[in-house]
Amino acid sequence: MKAIVYHGAEDFRFESVPDAALRDDGDALVRVSRTAICGSDLHLWHGAGLPLTESGFAVGHEFVGVVEDVGRAVRGIRRGDRVLASCTTGCGTCAPCREQLHSGCTVTTANGAQAVFGFSCALPGAQAEAVRVPFADVNLFRIPDALRDEQALFLTDILPTGYMGAELAEVGAGDVVVVFGCGPVGAFAQRAAQLRGAARVIAVDLDAGRLALAAARGCETIDPRREDLGAYVLAATGGRGADAVIEAIGRPELIQQSLLLARPGGRIAVIGLCTASVEILPVLLFMKNLTLRSGLVNPQRYVARLLAAIESGRLDPTEIITHRLPLADGVRGYELFARHEDGALKVVLTP
Repeated sequence: MKAIVYHGAEDFRFESVPDAALRDDGDALVRVSRTAICGSDLHLWHGAGLPLTESGFAVGHEFVGVVEDVGRAVRGIRRGDRVLASCTTGCGTCAPCREQLHSGCTVTTANGAQAVFGFSCALPGAQAEAVRVPFADVNLFRIPDALRDEQALFLTDILPTGYMGAELAEVGAGDVVVVFGCGPVGAFAQRAAQLRGAARVIAVDLDAGRLALAAARGCETIDPRREDLGAYVLAATGGRGADAVIEAIGRPELIQQSLLLARPGGRIAVIGLCTASVEILPVLLFMKNLTLRSGLVNPQRYVARLLAAIESGRLDPTEIITHRLPLADGVRGYELFARHEDGALKVVLTP
């Protein structure tokens, strides 16, 4: 089969790989119908901070498709089902999984194996014609007939990640929320804050096109090169500071700035993948009684509630899609996304 394969930084290739196949009794084989390039994939593309020791694996962890085969232990998923997959995989029965922390599954992470699709040979990714999904009953979810593939696609990672950011920051009715980043995860963090009742969402970015999209979804927008962000937040809150801050980029200096922008008793969520060291002044946490939380997403926890929001029309995840390409042009999709060319915000690939 064909796939986008990692060979090193900025060395991704569309080439033949061994066909995906069942390996364990709990597996499902999914024929991919839509897949997407995630900001986390760009860390592989740039070679930024990820200690990889191997190459030659298919990349990608956001995908939907149709089940072609299942192992004999699979009970809830059948051949022919349209499904979305959680990007993080869990066994469903270990202690972390029982606490809905599937990304920390003691089974899928055993012996150094990756629990996320597309970052190792142990669990090849889904920017491919087909993919093996372990523990299918835990990690696959049926797509309602009324929804198109693209409406369900981002439930695999970035939509739950954005919602998790709002949840970790305890966004509630009437809050003033600052969101660093207007990329795909930031966009969904903004939408999640609105869904949870935020009165004002202040979106921060350097990209004029992305700021314009944030304004269209009802956010106040700031380019901190052109306007004093701290002064704006103080003015917006009567001098108190933001109730919640969500960092959706993964920049050390923005994590530190979040501590300054939050009001006393404020909540901060870091959902951007930061691979660099971060210098945090603990005295700010202490003196301001701040809460700082972070984590890797566990979509299994959020799929049901977000599906309901999509089905009801309160949420349209397809709003972030800017480019649709065949899988064969996937490398070009990476170039567009990495360089912000042609207004690229989200690239969806079709095998």
